[in-house]
Amino acid sequence: MSAQYEFTAEEESSGYWLYGVQTLDQGMVAGRHQIRLAWADYDLWVPDGSIEPARVADALVRYLLASEYFQPIPAKVDSSHPRRMDQNADKAIMALIRSNEH
Repeated sequence: MSAQYEFTAEEESSGYWLYGVQTLDQGMVAGRHQIRLAWADYDLWVPDGSIEPARVADALVRYLLASEYFQPIPAKVDSSHPRRMDQNADKAIMALIRSNEH
């Protein structure tokens, strides 16, 4: 079974979106996290701008939950962190974004 999570907040600021996310274990809050999605990373992953930022943030969270480099997920994560830890992160995140297209 995959890890459970939910978004608790979304805020747009100058140069980024900020998301509150809580991870769940058996329906109980296991952790609270702040995910910063920079416009530059959004543009890298979705160059045509055709996908909502919240869906991109969702793919980023799914990557973090599945990545050995982010266990446990830190309280604060910037969207550039994955590529510093994993040279294949951008490709993996882009694949997750595309797998969630409707």
